[in-house]
Amino acid sequence: MRLAEREIKGWLFAVFGGFFVVLIFGAMNWRENRVLNKIIIKGNNVVSEEKIAELAGVKPGVKLIDVDLSEVRAKVEKHDFIKYAEVYINLPDVLFIEIVERRPIAMLMHQGKIYYIDSDGVVISFDRVGKIFSVPIISGVDYKPINVNLDTAGQLRRQFELIKAAIDKKIYSLISEVRLKDGEFILLTSDGAVTVFLGDGELERKLISLREFWSQVVPTRGYPVYIDLRYHGRLYAKFDKKNSE
Repeated sequence: MRLAEREIKGWLFAVFGGFFVVLIFGAMNWRENRVLNKIIIKGNNVVSEEKIAELAGVKPGVKLIDVDLSEVRAKVEKHDFIKYAEVYINLPDVLFIEIVERRPIAMLMHQGKIYYIDSDGVVISFDRVGKIFSVPIISGVDYKPINVNLDTAGQLRRQFELIKAAIDKKIYSLISEVRLKDGEFILLTSDGAVTVFLGDGELERKLISLREFWSQVVPTRGYPVYIDLRYHGRLYAKFDKKNSE
């Protein structure tokens, strides 16, 4: 009886062992022969899905085992307007590409061409984007713009830093143009087209003063002809006769 039990157990072991071997080889074969059925792209608002798929360099029908996710990510991130990408496969056969696009905070022109600068100081040509953004204009830069962190000349970097400060002090939406002339900053407001002489130094404090003046005085007195913050930590505003009454 014990011998029969041992024989039965051995037989069952052989059957189940064979079953698992077949299962493992079947799974390996299935994995190796899976093909890409669909590509889903998420997170893009400016760069088209067609462009991202072209950059990725993969098409439905290829074996998933042949898709190098790191390589796909590197190819997609080569686009100037794509900050970074996440690439992964969702079983059984879908490739996901999720991207984060850059956020322009300023623009400038050089030799008739438009360039954007994002919040990291990266310069992006309009030709790579094909879209107009409502952002402040940087004026007075007399050389081709480069990455702000590499701007040794300083004209672009200083104006970029002022715009970043304006974002921090919650006055960014008021700025239409930033100009650096003879080492001093001049702003043009988006509301009322008012010229603001900022000068140089204590810029964050001056931006706060401008914000408070705009929220407390302009609603009751209207737009001034100009605002001057260059002298002695004070704000001077010139109104025309109509608004002085």
